[in-house]
Amino acid sequence: MINEHNNQNEDILIHLHMPKTGGTTLKKIIKKNYDKSQSFDVYVDHQQLPQLLKDISSKKVQCIQGHIPFGIQKYFHSKSTYITMLRDPIDRIISEYYFIRNIEWHNLHSQVMNMSLEEYQKIPTNCNLQTHYILGEKFGKKLVDEDLEKAKKILLEHFSVVGITEMFDESVFLMKETFGWKDIFYKKFNVSNSRLSKKEIPFEVLQQIAKNNSFDLQLYSFGKKLVEEKLDSLDIKAQKRLKLFSKQNKYWRHMKRNR
Repeated sequence: MINEHNNQNEDILIHLHMPKTGGTTLKKIIKKNYDKSQSFDVYVDHQQLPQLLKDISSKKVQCIQGHIPFGIQKYFHSKSTYITMLRDPIDRIISEYYFIRNIEWHNLHSQVMNMSLEEYQKIPTNCNLQTHYILGEKFGKKLVDEDLEKAKKILLEHFSVVGITEMFDESVFLMKETFGWKDIFYKKFNVSNSRLSKKEIPFEVLQQIAKNNSFDLQLYSFGKKLVEEKLDSLDIKAQKRLKLFSKQNKYWRHMKRNR
């Protein structure tokens, strides 16, 4: 049974918000469970990141969230722990491509509007992005098998919960059980509605995306096993709470939509 929050409530929670994995929805959930004055969003260029983290480290911190690579714990004297969401990398790339095209204020909107999905997925910084974030390095560079093993080790040693986008309810529930969160009801944010599904994408393009994200595919599979193992460890009472949460949250979302 998972019940670690007594030991981890004092740790700084670092939400490594992986792009287009349901991270914005998770961010909203987290904000409901932490003191706003001690919770910080970090969404800046990587060149600005060190100075911002130095500034934050001088304050009392409960939680940090953002598109931040693994490794920022070195800026803080207090103990910290990570969480993140991993997503099927093929679906993540497709979702990201159409999301950028649909958001005019996005800094890459004009550039991506002139690209096909096939061209977009070939950009080196878009390949194996999730593995790069977990490694905290080598963005845009080719990875080797040792990098994948290092990323797996980082997940095991530094991440209290690795969530899976396609198992969102289960992942959020595991986080609640681990950290003692009180409110995890949610509605989805930043959903890419105007996009093609996998079935509508040419098979050759899907093959290219899979090839260019082979490490992400393996890391995603590893992360999914971690979630499944945690779910298997839940006792009967926790399993019932999970089922009840999923049922209640569907009703809660329905009521929110129809207000």
